[in-house]
Amino acid sequence: MATVSCLLGVFGYMLIIVTETAMCIIIGIGSVGIYSAFASIFIKIYIAEVTLDSQRKILSGGYGFWIRIGLFVAYFAGIWLPFRWLAVLGIIQICLFCFLIIINPHSPVWYVQQSLDDKAKSTLLYLHGSEFDADTEIEKIKGKTLSSKISWNESFRALKDWKVLKPIIILSLLAVLKELGGHEAMVAFSSHILENQQAMDPKVASLFYPIFLIIGAIVCILIMNYCKLKWLMITASIFQAISHISMAIYYLVSEHYLHCNTEYSQLCHTLAFWPISNLALYAFSFGFGWGLVHYSLIGIVFTKHKALSFGIVGVFGNTTSFAVIYIFFYLLQNIGGFFTFIMLSFNYLFAIGYIYLFINI
Repeated sequence: MATVSCLLGVFGYMLIIVTETAMCIIIGIGSVGIYSAFASIFIKIYIAEVTLDSQRKILSGGYGFWIRIGLFVAYFAGIWLPFRWLAVLGIIQICLFCFLIIINPHSPVWYVQQSLDDKAKSTLLYLHGSEFDADTEIEKIKGKTLSSKISWNESFRALKDWKVLKPIIILSLLAVLKELGGHEAMVAFSSHILENQQAMDPKVASLFYPIFLIIGAIVCILIMNYCKLKWLMITASIFQAISHISMAIYYLVSEHYLHCNTEYSQLCHTLAFWPISNLALYAFSFGFGWGLVHYSLIGIVFTKHKALSFGIVGVFGNTTSFAVIYIFFYLLQNIGGFFTFIMLSFNYLFAIGYIYLFINI
């Protein structure tokens, strides 16, 4: 499956590079999307299966950190490179991903499920060192995965069990809220304001976002082991609330000066840095908060139904939110930046749901 998804990704990027028709570009984007969805689920499951409980926080936080590094590279490269050269970078990334899949061992959980205890033991020793008590860990894995070799039909039937269905529903709804109030909305809002004021190149301004995403992810990784996760999420939510309130004040103040004349040009130039500072604060809290989210998705391991669970969460969250965003932007595009600000308010609901998840699951 990993190889097939990588081939689809390469095929998609090749179409984007060589084609001149919109339909072929759409097909290429779809192929890349299939690869990206598989890679995202695969990485989360692999981290959950190869790590010990004590390692999971730092590695799942690190996963979120490198996503933000990728965002920064994409934003930065997009200033100078046309989209076809960005597709070339995408092919390089897929080849690297495929190579790392080949040289890394299967997870010990998978070997135990196949009754290959010797290979599971050698994998554990490879991952954690020769002094590691592999036999004890294998017994723990067997206790967790004793009944995990089940068919897809059994997995779907198991969704009737509320204990299985409840965390999947909660995570799916959180994924929708995350996308509805995500970074695309904040970047679009800031770009809308900057373009109207003509005070700063929106492409340059957008670099503030991934930079502070990275800073937020780093801070999250550094302090994750020393604080309760629900309090960390509350802290991230407070930062977001401050940025939203400040952005609302900015919008009300600057609304009268978006079409600036000479008399107000200096005021507009000064106000232009307000959304940038808010973008930095919001990005910090978003990177901080999503370091925790990646941990929850990886740490709450569905031993029986993990692949199905991750798939439902990802597909439902992304497709539903994108449909809502595009439909509403199409219908209400004339109100521009204010509607984008309304979209950002979904982060409050997301934060409440996320705290509920940690308390009850």
